Amino acid sequence: MAKALAQQTVRRLPDSARSFVAAASWFLDAKTDKKRVHELSQRRSEDFLRMNHGLLRDFGVRGQVGTSNGDIGLWLETDTHIGAMPLLSPATAKADLGLVLEPRFTWRSAGDMLAGTGFRVTPEILPIQRMVAQSDRMIPAWVLSSTVLMRIAAVLKQPQRRFEHVEDVLSAPKGQVQWARYVSQHISRGQWLSVPCRFPDLRPDAKLGAALHWTVLRHQDALRTQLGRHEVVYQLLQRCETLLTTLRHFSPIRPAPGWQPLAGAAMAEVFRRGLEAIHWTVDERGLGGTSDLAGLPWRMDMAPFFEAWVEAIADQAARLQGATLSTGRQQETTVRLHWEPAKYGTQRALIPDVVLHRPGVTVVIDAKYKRHAQLVGYGLYRAGDNDWQAQHREDLLQCLAYTSLFDTPRVVACLAYPCPVDQWGRLSREGRVVSRATVRHGLRQVEIALLAVPMSGDVKEAATQLGRLLV
Repeated sequence: MAKALAQQTVRRLPDSARSFVAAASWFLDAKTDKKRVHELSQRRSEDFLRMNHGLLRDFGVRGQVGTSNGDIGLWLETDTHIGAMPLLSPATAKADLGLVLEPRFTWRSAGDMLAGTGFRVTPEILPIQRMVAQSDRMIPAWVLSSTVLMRIAAVLKQPQRRFEHVEDVLSAPKGQVQWARYVSQHISRGQWLSVPCRFPDLRPDAKLGAALHWTVLRHQDALRTQLGRHEVVYQLLQRCETLLTTLRHFSPIRPAPGWQPLAGAAMAEVFRRGLEAIHWTVDERGLGGTSDLAGLPWRMDMAPFFEAWVEAIADQAARLQGATLSTGRQQETTVRLHWEPAKYGTQRALIPDVVLHRPGVTVVIDAKYKRHAQLVGYGLYRAGDNDWQAQHREDLLQCLAYTSLFDTPRVVACLAYPCPVDQWGRLSREGRVVSRATVRHGLRQVEIALLAVPMSGDVKEAATQLGRLLV
């Protein structure tokens, strides 16, 4: 019953695609008068876009009422965001509907890449009170677990302590001396330097540690149900073991709903986010495959996620070639632009995604989450496809602008585009992973490279291909 309901209320769309959803199958029920289907489909499609305009915009989804095969409905165009969002139904004005945006390269690829990046970028859980109806089983457990475990790790890096009254036998008085016990148990035995005391001591927050311990165990159990499906699951289970080792001194205790640790320091940002993670787990929100509950609203932009994947590949290439790595994500490649007058400036800085440098050569990499690698590698583009050509030209000019920032004798402007694993393997066998062109300007040689990046798998093979640009 739950599965049938999910098929009716929650729609699944790939990122960076244009899809049609018939209004009759999403907004109308089986009892609708057939004579009114056309009218209601048009009206409710328009109402849906009006009622959910803000959230659709935040997820980069553009909608338009239209037809397909005689059905009236919505043409929905997605951008690079993936995630899950609750939507208001035009029939009930309640959050009865949901939209799950999936990576076009499959969940498995996204999970393997997440592990390969070392969790540089993780899903963002949104501060929306509404849940995504019946979406829980559509999303792998690692999506929520990756965010929760990273938050718990951040809390443990900034341990919280609290003053607790403890009793101990000391060699010198401290706090309140328990005189009766001192006389009867220690002086009578000649233990003059054994002084029983009760005093406040700054110690780790045992209740918080117990709640964190329970939370990690809960996610460990959820992840074990996904074993054998994704590499990211193995990576997250290893992180669970590391966290559990740190928390081994605390007995796991499930906190009560709405439980709050100490006020004040506990509400610092890192602890607030950790507390949220505990509450999500207590409420069993989003633990994919373990319940029929509604899932948490969340979002992740595949464009910076792809940049993090390219960064991971470049990091491996730097190790192989003895090069140094700088990244825009960590603000290591930022070059400020000084405008005169300053108030008329548009772009404030040039920030290449990744820069590889070794004596005599610099490789500037700009990662673009677009389909150009497939088009170039397989000749799928058409000569008159002006939209693709315009996008590619803009990418190329942007990357070439970055080359002016470096004065090494040889500079390579590299555009990195995503490619499905199977197609990348074929390109690799045919020697077409990298396409090159050369431009000479005075004493400098500027090269242009188009790099196809596999959307999964081991970074080593892709790093080997990238490393050849440094030779």
